[in-house]
Amino acid sequence: MNDFSEALGSAVQGGLIAAAVEPEHGSAASPSVAANCLNCGAALTGAHCHNCGQKAQVHRTLNAFGHDILHSVLHFDGKIWRTVPLLFWNPGELTRRYIHGERAKFVSPIALFLFTVFLTFAVFSWLLPSGSSIDSIVAEDDAAAQYQTDRKAILEKIAELEADKKAAQSEQDPPGSYAWMDGEIARHIGDLKALEADRGKDLRRTELAQRKFALEQSSAETEINRLEAQLNAARAAGKPTAALEDELSASQLQLKLMQNAAGALGKEDPGEGWRFTDAKFSGSDSLNAAFKHAFENPQLVLYKIQSNAYKYSWALIPISIPFVWLLFFWRRRFKMFDHAVFVTYSLTFMMLLGVLSAVLLQFAATEVIGGLALTLLPPIHMYRQLHRAYETSRFGALWRMCLLSLFAVTALTMFAALILTLGVI
Repeated sequence: MNDFSEALGSAVQGGLIAAAVEPEHGSAASPSVAANCLNCGAALTGAHCHNCGQKAQVHRTLNAFGHDILHSVLHFDGKIWRTVPLLFWNPGELTRRYIHGERAKFVSPIALFLFTVFLTFAVFSWLLPSGSSIDSIVAEDDAAAQYQTDRKAILEKIAELEADKKAAQSEQDPPGSYAWMDGEIARHIGDLKALEADRGKDLRRTELAQRKFALEQSSAETEINRLEAQLNAARAAGKPTAALEDELSASQLQLKLMQNAAGALGKEDPGEGWRFTDAKFSGSDSLNAAFKHAFENPQLVLYKIQSNAYKYSWALIPISIPFVWLLFFWRRRFKMFDHAVFVTYSLTFMMLLGVLSAVLLQFAATEVIGGLALTLLPPIHMYRQLHRAYETSRFGALWRMCLLSLFAVTALTMFAALILTLGVI
């Protein structure tokens, strides 16, 4: 299944869940076609059963089934078209009217919020590159396999050149006949160092990288010892040593690079030389183990963070409600329910705005519009919603909007910390 079909499936699923929690108040009445309810058998006196609530008229046509799907996804009975325009242009009026009892005319805050959550993550899953999804874990495995293949090929070529050089030396060929091999060996050693440096960046702060560097340092030290022995023997025999000295210098430089890269692994601050795993306090062992696992599997952690942000997005509502309460705690006529409705509609608008802006940013012609909308509309929307929903003065709505903007950043930080913790642990 491609990303677009998965995104579409998520959006439909979101609509179905939203419809499940959204009561069908205010729907158009259908003429009764039976004397008794086909579900519970109660006598019918209108378009719906007074006992169980089922419609008097039931359908068995494919067209009616399609209408149910559209209604479940987008509430085509008219409530969605009354709710969304007010949410964008007059959010305070929508909030105030819903709080004061006009429930049947509008989609409930939680139903609209749930559908918007699914729509948001569906759209962003479609827009974001495949590297940000679980596919990147497979890509990382492929990159590791390619690294091993390239490294093996370089080492085999170096071994082949060294074997040819030794064979030429054993046959006492003129040095000029195999001098070119030294240049080729040095070039392949340079390729190997570049490959190791790139791989070291990808594996920085991981135990896997530490093990890899330790093994390769050991091999490099063995090679240096071998070259030093050959160099001493050549000097004692009065043979040329320039080639061996160059090879020894290259091996020593490679070992130094390995040691520097290995020394940087796991350091939070290279200047201080501190590692997170050096922290010792009650419960630090389990926390260190969690972070160690996260550093070893960064792509998996990213996928878990994305999944948890999707599943726990509802946590933004209880996180945000206390901040709104702080703006009106001395005004007793406003209840926690009022703040919950305000927060839910506000979060819904912000997510819809994010979806719209993300789409606009994909095209050069609308990129500026998307950026301006994402920057300017949130504070304007908060001001208008505060002013009309809580019937404040313009100045009262203005200073509360400024505080609420700061509170929103705090709430998002708390939510991000929650999602990050869940992803790591």
